[in-house]
Amino acid sequence: MPSIARKLLICAAIDGLIIQPLSSKGQRPFQPVRLKYGDASISHVPREHVPDDSKPDSSFEAFGVIGIIAVSKLNYLVTITRRQQVAQICGHPIYVVTEVALTPCTSKASAEESIRRTSGHLSRQAQDSGDESDSSDEDVELPSRTSDEVEDAVVEDDDARPGSARSRVAEDVIRRRGSYGRFAQRWFSRSGWTLDQKRNMGLSNSSSVPENNAPATETSSEDAQEELDKVVPNEPELLPKLLRTAHVLFGSSRSFYFSYDVDLTRSLGDGSIPPNSESPLHSQADEVFFWNRNLLKPFLSSGQDSLALPLIQGFVGQRTFVVDSQPPQSDDTGKDSVELSNLSSSKELPASPPVLSSRASIDLRSSERKYLITVISRRSTKRAGLRYLRRGIDQDGFVANMVETEQLLSTPTWDPSSKTYSFLQVRGSIPLFFTQSPYAFKPTPIRQHSEEANQAACRSHFESLSRNYGQLQIINLVEKHGVESIIGSAYETAIEEINKNASEDQKIPFEWFDFHAACRGMKFENVSMLLDQLRDKIESFGSTIQEDGKQLARQQGVFRTNCMDCLDRTNVCQSSFAKHMLEVQLKEEGFDMSVQSDQVTAWFNTLWADNGDAVSKQYASTAAMKGDYTRTRKRDYRGALNDLGLGLARYYSGYVFQFPLLEGSTSC
Repeated sequence: MPSIARKLLICAAIDGLIIQPLSSKGQRPFQPVRLKYGDASISHVPREHVPDDSKPDSSFEAFGVIGIIAVSKLNYLVTITRRQQVAQICGHPIYVVTEVALTPCTSKASAEESIRRTSGHLSRQAQDSGDESDSSDEDVELPSRTSDEVEDAVVEDDDARPGSARSRVAEDVIRRRGSYGRFAQRWFSRSGWTLDQKRNMGLSNSSSVPENNAPATETSSEDAQEELDKVVPNEPELLPKLLRTAHVLFGSSRSFYFSYDVDLTRSLGDGSIPPNSESPLHSQADEVFFWNRNLLKPFLSSGQDSLALPLIQGFVGQRTFVVDSQPPQSDDTGKDSVELSNLSSSKELPASPPVLSSRASIDLRSSERKYLITVISRRSTKRAGLRYLRRGIDQDGFVANMVETEQLLSTPTWDPSSKTYSFLQVRGSIPLFFTQSPYAFKPTPIRQHSEEANQAACRSHFESLSRNYGQLQIINLVEKHGVESIIGSAYETAIEEINKNASEDQKIPFEWFDFHAACRGMKFENVSMLLDQLRDKIESFGSTIQEDGKQLARQQGVFRTNCMDCLDRTNVCQSSFAKHMLEVQLKEEGFDMSVQSDQVTAWFNTLWADNGDAVSKQYASTAAMKGDYTRTRKRDYRGALNDLGLGLARYYSGYVFQFPLLEGSTSC
């Protein structure tokens, strides 16, 4: 596979922006590329034409190109300036984007000014990170066989920053995009906003990393805004808002992930592991999950494979753990039966990314074995958008908030002679035309278009799922009574209509599990009733299994789970299905999880709760509800109060941010 440049220098020349890729060990030298001022056309440039970058603030370093944003006749180059490793696959690091730079391709003067600001901003961050290096270890990377020869900047813990002064609810919504909803817990707490409470409320720094006990960073929200002002210059009217939104979306939201070597857009069953070395990474990527494909088109059309870095939006999380085929039977030996990296002392381990525990330095008992589990969620680019901007289905059969989630079980070294397991699930909005008003706390779904149009779109959706995943099992979690029953009943009727003309083996089973009714009274453990009903089905679908580069088995079908938003109830149920399949896979390996320590539950639940929070923030601007149960398998009044706050946050976020954008776009 042609190498992707792992480090770039961005500088301004007389006639355009210069991207100078730097070679790592084993890579051939790259030729510099010029983006012409004005139309941002791309061409190679001789090395002798590259301007001197030794002058202070005349260039800045980047870790990859996201693409070019075009606004009318203005073009902006978007590059990755900060990243953090969150996992490794086959020894290749996986990163989350934590900050980007938007550099104008309009004139030499504007480009130089932008580069100067970006360079100064990065220099200040590097200096601050250096001052805190003794107490923070967030830049520690997982063991990997691929060296990028780049020292990543330490990612500051935004959640450790003290909040700004008290403000009105509406002001909090605008400033924090809905996170103010966690005020409920503070009202009932004597200690106020402690770091642990913020984590319990789903306010972790990144839903893709373990809990962070690093010292708080003494940077206020006003200071952060000032830094953003320096990176994105103030310009009149709409343009600066668009640039700021792009800066937050691609950078500080921590929603986008990439790898220089592994195709994150495809699952194990689609041949993503081991990496294909024959063709460029972008040519292997599945366009459904290739989020910056359109932004990279100028580079792709000009053959700049070394700069075409695919991004996915969603979540990547990873943990190591040890299981024992003959665990000690005493009550206090749980530590010997299951050891998990993120349960060790915070002083001994970096907060993020997770690394092998101290247990790795000694020999395991003959009955013990270490495993690595990886969760990857891929949000679809089709019918993408925020909660009240995108509901239901479109005419092409694509639904809102469509997410493919893959759970991988492997050895920590991804030993090809050992089995690697993959279990896939999907979620997505109810595949019918409907809308909901943002002006009600629990809005009634309003059906749209004719029955024929709904039926055609729904049929197209399931035909596509069947081609991609094989057999299907629908799990509908909406209420059977009340406002949600309107769309739930219509969904059931649509599936019955599809099944009328289908052969027996082509019929789609429909399981309607009223989550709220079954779990009323905070009895979320009743989700096990759903698993009991579907146990045979999920085990018959099985997992994709790979060994020695060969596929021993392929998953025969997927569960398609939905509630109204496909966030909270969906994540609780998907985590339950994933945990069951993990037990099945480990049983095949000779380990019975039922006799292991309960520590595995705490670890597994935290990983899936982080996944739920990430997907929820990207669609609804808040962490997932019911996250306390997903994390602890316990439900109490504090979790209910937290959900109340999150519900209010979503309501105001939709009212203030999302739906007005839709109204504005339709009125233009």
